[in-house]
Amino acid sequence: MPPEPRPVIVAALAQKPGTDADAAPGGAHAAAIESVDPRVRLVRVSDRAHWFEEAPEAEVIMGFRPLRDGATRAKHLRWVHSLGAGVENLCQDVAGTDILVTNTHTHGDVLAEHIMALVLAHTRRLPALLARQAEGRWMRDGAVGAVIRGKTLGILGLGTIGTELARRAAAFGMRVWGVRRSGAAVPGVDRVVAPAALDDVLKASDVLAITVPLTPETRGLIGARELALLPRGAFVVNVGRGGTVDEAALAAAIQSGHLAGAGLDVFEQEPLPASSPLWHLPGLIITPHVAGSSPGFLERAVPFFCENLRRYLAGEPLLNRVDVTRGY
Repeated sequence: MPPEPRPVIVAALAQKPGTDADAAPGGAHAAAIESVDPRVRLVRVSDRAHWFEEAPEAEVIMGFRPLRDGATRAKHLRWVHSLGAGVENLCQDVAGTDILVTNTHTHGDVLAEHIMALVLAHTRRLPALLARQAEGRWMRDGAVGAVIRGKTLGILGLGTIGTELARRAAAFGMRVWGVRRSGAAVPGVDRVVAPAALDDVLKASDVLAITVPLTPETRGLIGARELALLPRGAFVVNVGRGGTVDEAALAAAIQSGHLAGAGLDVFEQEPLPASSPLWHLPGLIITPHVAGSSPGFLERAVPFFCENLRRYLAGEPLLNRVDVTRGY
């Protein structure tokens, strides 16, 4: 009899809290992964902080959680697929190894809609109106919002998220400028520049959307100097990583009246401490790192992972390969 095929252990880590996928993929999702090839065996890891103890033979991992030191101790680990958009911690964990890293990039439409929701909520003064509703007050003074048609949206990071955002902003009649590492044109974006021309985008942006990953180049990218270049009354949205924006400088720019406000989904420290002054800053809309979450996430993510798993087993190039040295 021919020998049994070598099993390929896929460890599915418990997913991001607060989504429809709090547990590791099971049921139809697990069956879909195992049906890719007879060699595949799925191990559902219940405690993602201790994945190595539950799946020490894992050759492939899918999940959100950074691997930390387990990556260097796992003898069989060859590939990690992140279900999250940001992979900066994961890249640090596998640095110096031959472990492949990929991510799903199914968040573009969800994140773009969240950004537009924050911009529209600010522009149409929804936070103030909702506060009055909670108090049972019918009061029109100061309740009239503005329009975004004709305004300029600056996008820092024209990847999957930025491209989806540009399409939606253009549909609202906004001018769209963007910063892209290569400086190459992007359909639907009126002007694309390389990072060296960031100042030009800042000076023109009535709304600034930050979607870049956190890397050594982007950490602290937007500080007091950059915020001062924005037009007076500008609105800043950050759904990338908290470390790209100097939060103290942002708060000062809002308090001084230079900025009209900001919409933040990510922070330098998460969860955001109850003692943080950001909670009570006028003009600031806070969401708790949910911009990329939506019902049915695994229905989009699992088929993509299965295609990459097929490619991995066939020795073909993987989709959405991450450059570990760059961090994205």
